Amino acid sequence: MFRQRNPMKPSIAGAMLATVLAASSANAVEPQKFPGYLNFEGRFLAVLSDVDMVASAYMGPPIGPRSEVMRDQLTLFPLQEGMPGEPVQIPVTNAVTAWPSLLAFAPDGRTAYVAETEKPAGPEARSRADLEPSGLLSVVAIDDNLQGEVVQMIETGSRAVAVSVRPQGDVLAVSTTRTGPSANNSPAQAMPRLGLFPIGQDGRLGDMMAIALEGAESDPPHIEWSPSGEILAVTMARSDRVRFYRWDGARLSPHGVAVSTGKLPGVGHWSPDGRFFFVTNLHWGGDVEGVYLGSDISTMSAVRVAPIEEENPKHLMVSTVATGASAEEFAVSPDGRMLVSLNMERSFLTPEDPRLTYHSSLTLMTWDDKSETLSERGTFAFEGVLPEGITFDASGGFVAVANFAHSNPRRPVQESTLDFWRVVTGASPILVQMDMKLPVMRGAHVVKLQR
Repeated sequence: MFRQRNPMKPSIAGAMLATVLAASSANAVEPQKFPGYLNFEGRFLAVLSDVDMVASAYMGPPIGPRSEVMRDQLTLFPLQEGMPGEPVQIPVTNAVTAWPSLLAFAPDGRTAYVAETEKPAGPEARSRADLEPSGLLSVVAIDDNLQGEVVQMIETGSRAVAVSVRPQGDVLAVSTTRTGPSANNSPAQAMPRLGLFPIGQDGRLGDMMAIALEGAESDPPHIEWSPSGEILAVTMARSDRVRFYRWDGARLSPHGVAVSTGKLPGVGHWSPDGRFFFVTNLHWGGDVEGVYLGSDISTMSAVRVAPIEEENPKHLMVSTVATGASAEEFAVSPDGRMLVSLNMERSFLTPEDPRLTYHSSLTLMTWDDKSETLSERGTFAFEGVLPEGITFDASGGFVAVANFAHSNPRRPVQESTLDFWRVVTGASPILVQMDMKLPVMRGAHVVKLQR
C-alpha cells in the first residue's frame, strides 16, 4: 500500500535541500577554479560585423530584418589574464559580401583598416542585388584603452575586397575589382590592379598609387604580405591560381609564375617562417549543382614559395588535403604546425530549403614542414550560420570563431556570437568546443587577434 505523505511534514531530502540553500544564501560558495580552462593569449580580439543582410540573402531575397539598434561595427575584446573583458564597440561601415579579408591592423594595433565592398542597405533594399558597390576604406584610430574612432575615409575608386598591411607598417595594399563606382573600359582597368597607400606615423594613409598586376588573369579576392614583407601573395579565384609579387620599395613585379592550387582558391595565409603559402579551394562554380552546393568538400593546398633571392624562382604545390564544405577561411597556429579550416557547410540556405544544414564545422590539420605534408585530423561539427572568421590565440592552444548568425529563435535576431575552442594535442589531436559564447552584433564575419 502507498502511504499518504503528510504535506505539513517535509521529506528528509527536502529538508536537506532547504538547509543547503539557506547555507548558500548566507555564505556564498566560491566557484570552482580551473586555471587552465581558458587562457587565450594576446592583447585583444577584434570582430567586424555587417548588419545589412541575413546569411540566406546570398541565395535570394529577402535581405532580412533590421532595426535601429543594429549597426555595422568593430568590436574589441581586451584579453585580461587570458579571459575576454568588456567589449568596446566602434561604429564603422563595412560589408560581408567579399572574402573575409576586409580588416587589417597596423603592427602595433593602434590603427585598423576596414574595406567596404557594398554600401549600407537603404530603406528600400529588399535583396542583395539592391546593395550598391563601394570602394570606401576607413581608418580607425585605437588608443591604449581600446577606445576608437574613424579618423579617415578614402574612396579607392573601385569595389574594395581585401586589405593587407606590410609587416613593417609602412604600406597598405588594397585589392579592388574592375566593377565599381567609377569603373570603366579605360586601359588602366584592362587588368587587375591594387591600390598601395603609404602609412604615416599616425596611421593615416597618403595618396593611393594604383598598380596593375602584371600577368594576373582575374581580380584577386585575397592579398597577403609575407612575414618578411618582401613578397605579396595574390589569389586568383576565377583562374584557380595564386601568384606572387616581389616588392622593391617602389613597385611590385612578378616573382615566378602562377601556381594552380585547386578550384576557386579564396583566402591564403603564410607559414610563420614565410617558406610556404596555404590556400583554401572552395570547389564552387557554374559547373557545380547549385553553384555553391554540389561539392561536399573544400581542399587546402600548401605551396612552397621560392626564396626572394632565387634568380629563376619556381613555386611548387607540395600537398593537398580535403576539408569540410565551403571553407572560406582558416587559421594557422603561431608555430605553423596546425591549421584549422572554418567550413560553412550549407548553413547559409533558407530555412525552407531541405538541403539546409543546421551546423557548420571545423577541420583540424597538422603540417610537417620537413616532409611538406598536410594531414587531416578530423572534422568537428558545431551549431553556426555562415561562420567566416577564425583565429588562433598567441599560444596556439585555443581558437576563436566568429558566427555570422544563429538559428535559435530564443536568441535576439540582432545578436551573433564569438565562440571558443580548445586545441587538444597529442598523438590524435582534436578540437573541443568550450562553454564560452560572447554576444556580438549580428553579421560577425571577421575576427583578428592582436598580439
